[in-house]
Amino acid sequence: MAKANLQLIYVSDIRYSTVLYTNLLDEPHTVTPRYVAFAADDEGKSIFALWSGEKPLPEVKRSSEIGIMLETDSDVDEAFTTYKCLPGITVIDPPNHQVFGRTFLLKDPDGHLIRVCSRD
Repeated sequence: MAKANLQLIYVSDIRYSTVLYTNLLDEPHTVTPRYVAFAADDEGKSIFALWSGEKPLPEVKRSSEIGIMLETDSDVDEAFTTYKCLPGITVIDPPNHQVFGRTFLLKDPDGHLIRVCSRD
């Protein structure tokens, strides 16, 4: 059975987005002029990638979020303190409690939503 093990987002400025997502996640394991990949799990079998090789079609509606799960509510609050100051980040929803735990929502310069939450 196949697994969903790649999340790929289109970005307009690969260099800028690489710096931003390195600050959010960690160092990428693959860097090329138009494609940058980050490990999304400890085994390196799942990947989160940035790609500037294609532009999204404007007529295709997108409604998804990039999710970053942290261990505790305190970790979520600490991450908010750091992430809200990153250049290009817009706070959409500050830390609050939802049915799945403590969370906040950000937006990157390309309009991608980034949800940080405690592990459920």
